[in-house]
Amino acid sequence: MDNYKEKLKKLLIFTSIIGVALIFRIPFLSFTSIDYHAFLSNWFDTIKSNGGFEALKSVTGDYTQPYLYLLTLGTYLNINKLYYIKMISIVFEIIAAFYIMMIVNKKYKGDKVRYLSFGLTLFIPTVIFNGSVWAQCDIIFTAFVIGSIYYILCEKPITGVIFFGIALSFKLQAIFLFPLFIVLLFKNRIKIYHFVLLPITYFVLSIPSLIIGRPLKEIFLTYVNQSGEYKDLTYNAPSIYQWIPNDFFIKTNVVTNIGIIITFIVVLIIVYISVRYIKILNNENIIELSLLFALIVPYLLPRMHERYFFMADVISLLYAFYFPKKFYVAIILPLISLLCYLPFLYNTSSDYILDLSVILFLVLINLIYSFKIHLKDEEKFLMEPRLDLVTKS
Repeated sequence: MDNYKEKLKKLLIFTSIIGVALIFRIPFLSFTSIDYHAFLSNWFDTIKSNGGFEALKSVTGDYTQPYLYLLTLGTYLNINKLYYIKMISIVFEIIAAFYIMMIVNKKYKGDKVRYLSFGLTLFIPTVIFNGSVWAQCDIIFTAFVIGSIYYILCEKPITGVIFFGIALSFKLQAIFLFPLFIVLLFKNRIKIYHFVLLPITYFVLSIPSLIIGRPLKEIFLTYVNQSGEYKDLTYNAPSIYQWIPNDFFIKTNVVTNIGIIITFIVVLIIVYISVRYIKILNNENIIELSLLFALIVPYLLPRMHERYFFMADVISLLYAFYFPKKFYVAIILPLISLLCYLPFLYNTSSDYILDLSVILFLVLINLIYSFKIHLKDEEKFLMEPRLDLVTKS
């Protein structure tokens, strides 16, 4: 009986947290963005007027099939399409909060920390604005990325890679975390043949569209087509390209290629240092590397949008729980992202984004320095038993 009461108590607390989060989102649900009118609303109407799932064999759009499945389900319901689209994101916000809580639970025991981590996830500013205001779905791939990290920490590599494959099947931005899996490979946390699961997962999730009649070529070229849609060096992203004068935009291709090379080199260096100097890859290492890659890649890559820092915003909360002295990182990162959302959503000035990119650069330097310190601390810790043995002998 006591066990039943305890479970009921926990259920009521989680339900209350979700209820408060929903109430907080209600004022934003009627807001419509340019993206909603230009893309999501039109896709929904096209799918609905052309037979629901049958329409997926020909409907155009730069989103992958799994998201279109979710969109299509709504066409069979008697529900406001704007609210439905935003509710998709809200459901995955709850899923992301669950996995955040489970990862935090690996470091701390106790219900209070579980409730806190679960609740804070739902109140990250960009989590609220990305879904409930903008009607974007970045939380979907992010939820699967967080789930992937959780299963890696649980030493379930196959499930972890499958979850990462699902994340990639929703949004290409999940690729920012791919270097982490290279580190995991060299540290024997996953096997090289596990990577085969990534294209297999993408293919399996595409099967419903293939059955309906959508050409395989179109399905597999979705991300290739996306890459050619945007040409500017940055789209309100607080990246290093805010530092480049507008006159350089006539040489976008040159700068873009240089940026890609620089990003590759920096990521390669971090991967090498991690493989070379991390002796035992622990949970803290994985969380720290997750944030570093989720932040450094979009900061250095050209043609990034402001929303591409969303995954880093969410992972920063994990980082704050695993490194409490750095709690401010989980405040600064989402705040920077939120301020970068405003020019697009509310047509405000974007002049301050240059300043935000400088602040973000300083945060990055701070994170890299902390990473270096943690590596040294680990080395000292591993050396202590050897020194004890020398002393005893």
